[in-house]
Amino acid sequence: MEKNRKKELNKKAIFVGLVIFITAVMIGISYAFFYIPVEKEEEKIVLKSGDLVLTFRDNDETVENTDKTWNFGDTIVKELVIENTGTRAAYAKISWDDLINTYLAESLTYILEEKSDDTGVHWRQVETANINVPRSESSSTQLLADHLLIPAGHTYIYRLKITFENLEDIDQTEDINAKFITKFTIDQGAKKWTVEDSLAILKIKKNPNNLTNFATPATTDETANGLFSMEDDYGTSYYYRGTAPNNYVRFGKNASGQDMWWRIIRFNGNGTMRMQYDGAGTSSNYTRNFIFTGLKWSNTNDAKYTGWMFGGKTGDKSTSREEAQRNETDSLIKTKIDEWYKTNIVDTGYSGYVADTIFCNDRSTPGSNVTGWVEDTKLGYGVNPTAYGSFSRFLNGIIIPKLNPIPSFHCLQQNDAFTVNDFDKGNGSLKYPIGLITADEIVTAGSGKYGTGNTVYYLNKGKAYYTMSPLNFNNYPNIFASYADGSLGYLVGTVTGSMLPFQAGAIAPVINIKAETLNQFRGTGTIDNPYFLE
Repeated sequence: MEKNRKKELNKKAIFVGLVIFITAVMIGISYAFFYIPVEKEEEKIVLKSGDLVLTFRDNDETVENTDKTWNFGDTIVKELVIENTGTRAAYAKISWDDLINTYLAESLTYILEEKSDDTGVHWRQVETANINVPRSESSSTQLLADHLLIPAGHTYIYRLKITFENLEDIDQTEDINAKFITKFTIDQGAKKWTVEDSLAILKIKKNPNNLTNFATPATTDETANGLFSMEDDYGTSYYYRGTAPNNYVRFGKNASGQDMWWRIIRFNGNGTMRMQYDGAGTSSNYTRNFIFTGLKWSNTNDAKYTGWMFGGKTGDKSTSREEAQRNETDSLIKTKIDEWYKTNIVDTGYSGYVADTIFCNDRSTPGSNVTGWVEDTKLGYGVNPTAYGSFSRFLNGIIIPKLNPIPSFHCLQQNDAFTVNDFDKGNGSLKYPIGLITADEIVTAGSGKYGTGNTVYYLNKGKAYYTMSPLNFNNYPNIFASYADGSLGYLVGTVTGSMLPFQAGAIAPVINIKAETLNQFRGTGTIDNPYFLE
């Protein structure tokens, strides 16, 4: 009762604070709210970029709440009109400019709708860069929406709706003194890149047939006639399988100035290229290795330590599934990878090529009816025995391999779909866009069913290394891994004694390359002529 009362008091305090703040802000910025250059044509406010002309339906360059109050649930609406005055179709990009937004990450949501001048009767929602207005402590430019097709000689009307959300069970007291100030810019956008575009740029073929049984190890180049496909969270993904002699990439130089080598795992449904670190050096002196070896996943024993991130401080026992899977504290492995990324990708100037694409740490808990493990409590916290989503796809009880594995490129819980700034499909919890391979990708690449050795397929590195997929918690956090013989197995995430056979593993990080930068790559993908950044 007391908690609810405090929540209501907080809400009322925010109402008052917002009334004062918005009134002051709207008075102060009513004539300087939008991007320069601004032209006055017949008393209209006009922004131009090439053949694209942006005006405002209400001819007002401010975003304004007419009641001078912004209560929870209220929506501010702004209509933008984009005209293509040229002779060919153009793509528009709209951005928040000089954005300052200090509201909580989920407090301000937005949607963008469109209709055309000649056929537009109904509004159609279009894809935006995020679902939440980006946070920005200082003035910045953030993408609102891209790939907006405007045919030659046509005008499209866009309706932007920004809503102040009343977040259940979240204390929004911080929103009392929060600020939201922005301008808008219009720029030439680009056609939305597809995975087919990425394959065409690199001259990679698609296989018209797809696998239905992944139990048999792939000991040849099974995608020599084209890549196999499977659906992911973005669309259709195309993956390599078998020896794959044509998926080498030379990208970036590490902190020591050496060329870094990678192997392409797959092309994601959004066209980005997903690849795993494979070593450093030259093609004539290139040894397959890892960025770290002999590492443990976590410090202690609790189901929460199966997470790439977890709730509470290290050492604190989790008391609920929600708490265990809250993305607050980095795992030891994530800490190591982030440090490596900062030193070898960011500091060497290559981070601009890396995409913000999902890394899946599948902590779904389907339960014993699905996993076949009689001790599975499905609880996912504390010391409760729990099997996770990947377990059910590759095992039937402890530890019996499924005769026909069922890998998936979908991430079942958005909370487990790790991204940096993507809150639409991902969780936005990462600092850097880097992670690990999944158990599902090990199997699609050709490992065979659980426990089957395969020393010749391209992901075997002759040493046990971690995936990002938890297997189960059974006294210890157990993480799926690729073994030295190329089989899918697991590593005990906590080193507690010599009786545990696989106590520590290596790390081969995974990154995704932006689709729109692939036209800067040359080569054919072989070790002697890898794909490389021109």
